[in-house]
Amino acid sequence: MISIDRWISALPPQLRERCRVLGKQSGTGAGEFVLYWMHHAVRGHENPALDAAIHLANACRVPVLVYQGLGGAHRYDSDRHHTFIMQGAHDAHRELEVRGIRAVFHLRRSGNDPSPLRRLAQRAAALIAEDFPAPPFPLWTRRLALRTPVPVVAVDSCCIVPMQSQSQAFTRAYAFRQANADEYARRLPLDWVETPVSQPAFDGELGFAPLDLDGADIAALCAGCAIDHGVPPVAHTRGGSRAGYRRWNAFRDQGLARYARLRNDAAVDWPRGVSRMSPYLHHGQVSPFRV
Repeated sequence: MISIDRWISALPPQLRERCRVLGKQSGTGAGEFVLYWMHHAVRGHENPALDAAIHLANACRVPVLVYQGLGGAHRYDSDRHHTFIMQGAHDAHRELEVRGIRAVFHLRRSGNDPSPLRRLAQRAAALIAEDFPAPPFPLWTRRLALRTPVPVVAVDSCCIVPMQSQSQAFTRAYAFRQANADEYARRLPLDWVETPVSQPAFDGELGFAPLDLDGADIAALCAGCAIDHGVPPVAHTRGGSRAGYRRWNAFRDQGLARYARLRNDAAVDWPRGVSRMSPYLHHGQVSPFRV
């Protein structure tokens, strides 16, 4: 058993400042893997939650297992939403495979198809979750921590300056930027140092059949889900890290210099005007540290 508080205190500073323990469990269990629940840091690089999971798995001498699920329970779920997420998962899971980490994806297609997340958590030494502040994820994560018999650690993977470092709540964006300007400037030149994997990939049974993203017909999968089929995918906005960085590079090279002058004109043709990076940053398919 590993004390979670002691493990966090021994982490590199870039990870330690991003971790907080949820639930009441103080030590790891004798699990088959460290489970990382991925949902809004969908990338295999420059990912604090992933690196925290790797650190803990190395210490416990077990593999990391990455779980990603898509439930279709949100009122605005649509073909556009599902397609973008599955395309992004494909890129991220291939990255993880190259790093020697197994990643699995569960697509819920009916109301009688329960998420395997809780069952996997029962088998884990610990659970790493993303500290993502937008509803409904804070509530879902707290509920999972209360029902899971192993430690749950939430890791901030979306902010340059970690959320936990904020000494107050801000009501204006300007006040937030002003209060963090010096710390933000200090962090911008820093490279994200990734954690090497020392354990072999998990090859055990999962208890469910994960989606084969390599051979997936995403349009057919969406058609079989109980979601809004009146909102189609956007052809020029494919999901995934590769598409996200292509878009960023084009905007950086052709639009960034004029951004201050043109950002308020919605009629300006891209890549001038705004970056159109929002979906890739929201889903964590590109690294905010890199961008």
